Amino acid sequence: MLPKTTTYAIQALAYVAINTKEAEYVPINRMAKELGIPYHFLKRIVAKLATEGMLRSFRSSTGGVALAKDASHITLFDVIATVDDTSLFTDCLLGLPGCGNERHCPMHAAWAVERTRLRQMFESTTISDLAGRVSRDGFRISFS
Repeated sequence: MLPKTTTYAIQALAYVAINTKEAEYVPINRMAKELGIPYHFLKRIVAKLATEGMLRSFRSSTGGVALAKDASHITLFDVIATVDDTSLFTDCLLGLPGCGNERHCPMHAAWAVERTRLRQMFESTTISDLAGRVSRDGFRISFS
């Protein structure tokens, strides 16, 4: 449902939240390998997340990335808005021109309810929530 870039950004943030301690950085190449994400693609995503203040980076032989703010203050909606766009929550499901509040497509009323629910779910779920559930429920966020 979500674009690959968005999914990778969410996975990367959860991975960093799970794998870092205070003042510790996760190497991007290790994260790319363990998440199964092409390194250069992940590097671009990480750069965007850093520019938007979600990650901070440290360049050195022991460098990498860490969360720039507490994972409980980064919502999934924030991530979507940063690396993709929020048209999922505003546009016509069928992509029909002219669909809106005055003129409705066949799916308008049903989609309006569902997109509102989706937005609320993404706005109320944080990276901390996600990382906690992954850890608690024994899911692997990495391939290795």
